[in-house]
Amino acid sequence: MREHIIWLGTQLEKERESSRDKTVLLKRLLDPDDLGHAVTAEVRKQAYAIISNDHEREREKWNVSN
Repeated sequence: MREHIIWLGTQLEKERESSRDKTVLLKRLLDPDDLGHAVTAEVRKQAYAIISNDHEREREKWNVSN
């Protein structure tokens, strides 16, 4: 049982790190002074939608748990 809990904690940390990496990339795509100048408005729009949707899901999870 303890090993499974440790494994779950490790998987959660991997997911968090992956999510942070994705958010950093998406924010860079939105920033016109970084990568944003090299991508189309359509790509920036999609990046913004992904960030917004992720943020909304996190807010809903927090509201349900509290």
